[in-house]
Amino acid sequence: MKTNNKMDFELLKTFIAVVDNGSLTRAAGQVFRSQSAISMQIKRLESQLGNTLFIRDGKGLILSNDGKALVPYARRLLSLHDEALNSLKGNNTHTHIRIGCPDDYACKLLPILIKFLRKKLPKIKISVVTSNSNELRKRLDNGELDLTILTRSPNGNEGVLVYQDQGVWVCNNEDMLNKRPIVLALFESSCKFHSTVIDGLEKRNIKYDLLLETSNSNVLVELARTGQAVTVLSSRAAPTDVPIFEDPKGLPALPVAEIIVSFSGANQSFSGVSLQEIAQSLNGY
Repeated sequence: MKTNNKMDFELLKTFIAVVDNGSLTRAAGQVFRSQSAISMQIKRLESQLGNTLFIRDGKGLILSNDGKALVPYARRLLSLHDEALNSLKGNNTHTHIRIGCPDDYACKLLPILIKFLRKKLPKIKISVVTSNSNELRKRLDNGELDLTILTRSPNGNEGVLVYQDQGVWVCNNEDMLNKRPIVLALFESSCKFHSTVIDGLEKRNIKYDLLLETSNSNVLVELARTGQAVTVLSSRAAPTDVPIFEDPKGLPALPVAEIIVSFSGANQSFSGVSLQEIAQSLNGY
């Protein structure tokens, strides 16, 4: 990558805000600037570096190869910047953090995250909101959350990747997968699993009965456990006492979800705890 001898930290922060949010509009809301100001800052950064960072098409902004190469360096630089400021101001400057998490990952990921944060920041107080990823993004944009665990499409650039998770079919016996119409209980329509299942069944002319849509994973698990419906979950969020089926014959292949963590406003740390550290703490479960 060709570079000049200068990179403005504010421009790097704007760059990461656009990367994490996928659009100038969402980024503008998080860093409290107008969309035109965000666009101008990206152009200034591209001018400083002598490289095109985003490819602009009708669907929005796509990272160029140079843009992809810059992302990890920008995150590290911003994290070091935040760490230095936090060190000078003293640790534990923040005593309260607001966390968002998808409902299906809450029971497994939140205890790990809370334990990690309390170890790093013993005085921290924690509030938690569970909802679907789209709703959590809105809350992050509105300044209602400081940190979110989210799902993104594979090969996206939003946030810091924790791990990839394969979708699986869940029901108490395989016969339910062959029943027609197949009885389903699914997450809300905004969920990628939902749209993949419904679209895939309709393309195959497979009749289905959508019994329930919900944002509550416990309801889905209980309906599957008691034989009332087939559901779809990510493999790591699936219960251990109900059979799972990765690729049942004749049914749509399910996508891979990427689990990520993201701070609001393109921040890369919270009271000295970096986004990378948080992602690593969750990766081992």
